[in-house]
Amino acid sequence: MIFLIWKSLLHRRLQSLAIIVSIAVGVAIVFSVAAIYNGVASGMELSKQRMGADIVIVPYGVTLEPSLLLFGGATANSYMPQEYAEGVRGVEGVRTVTPQFYTHSLTADCHDIGSQNRMIGYDPASDWIIAPWLKQVHKTGLSDDEVILGAKVPTWTQDKISILGKWYNIVTIAEETGTTLDYSLLVSMNEARRVVAKDTSLKQVWQKQGPPEGLISTLLVQVDEGVDIDKVVANIQAVGLMKPIVAAEVKKRIADQFTVFVFLIGGIGLLTVLTSLLHLFSRFYTLTWERQAEWGLYLAFGASGRHIGTIIAGEAVAVSLVGSVAGLLLGGGLYKASLQLLEAYQSFPFVQPSWTFIAGSAVLITVLFTGLGALAAWLPAYRGSRIDPSVIMTRGEFD
Repeated sequence: MIFLIWKSLLHRRLQSLAIIVSIAVGVAIVFSVAAIYNGVASGMELSKQRMGADIVIVPYGVTLEPSLLLFGGATANSYMPQEYAEGVRGVEGVRTVTPQFYTHSLTADCHDIGSQNRMIGYDPASDWIIAPWLKQVHKTGLSDDEVILGAKVPTWTQDKISILGKWYNIVTIAEETGTTLDYSLLVSMNEARRVVAKDTSLKQVWQKQGPPEGLISTLLVQVDEGVDIDKVVANIQAVGLMKPIVAAEVKKRIADQFTVFVFLIGGIGLLTVLTSLLHLFSRFYTLTWERQAEWGLYLAFGASGRHIGTIIAGEAVAVSLVGSVAGLLLGGGLYKASLQLLEAYQSFPFVQPSWTFIAGSAVLITVLFTGLGALAAWLPAYRGSRIDPSVIMTRGEFD
């Protein structure tokens, strides 16, 4: 039976290949879109759980896209007076405020890391982001020679890392958040200021704004439940020259963009697969007439109607299965390429889908589209199994 199916597909290899390719393209689109959307959804949820900032405040002169500041790791060497932190704390509706200090992007003279990483100094007195990771290692703060690594910072040694000629002890590696923290090195505020003060390219910044000891890069703000966040933002802007970014608005915009992306691109993929299955149905339905002499001969040699139906359905299942598997392999490459393209034009929180999700999606897509292929061949298989060999022998073909 398998040999007959194989020979039949080889005999009509061009038709079979055309259907396989069209199914593979559709499956690849559906699989890659599902993987990307899952990664963004996971990143959104993790960024909400592990960052928890309702408002991110940056200096007024920063003109970068808000999503780049929140999720893209963009490092703008713009600073504001640290006194702004106290002013923001006094705004009605603000629950907690913690400042952070960003260094320049770390460059190739860092021995262990690449150029996409940055150093973040935090304030242990007010921080709520770093503190949970410190508690896991039974510490209350970081000394100037200690560092917490983001989940995606590369390392070559287990307990030390060299940054700009200085060795730091790795306290712990933070859990993945899907945000800029994954590419950051967390140090004490004093250490971050010391590192950036040595950068000669920023001398003009210190001459204009003052020494780094009195500056901060950003303020992370949590607000009380139920407050009018627009009113809080307006009151924050009255404190000084600052640019508040409402994290929920940025996240909602990204979520809406990806929802549209899923419906458009995923819909195209689904339509491609459905078109392929329609082609598969029409092919086997036509073959009911074209191959009646072949099937009648099988019946004359003792094959049953069930055998004929099995051959027809087997061909459809084989084509659908090969197309689905090829589509999954193609979809993996399309997923990687699409993710790089999206990251180049838009920053967003992203967490790689788990292997459980990848494997589950692959199995589900394979079973679904192989099953649809078998369903598409059901009517032709039914008609083929009811061919009367005596009619073919006396009339040659159907009218």
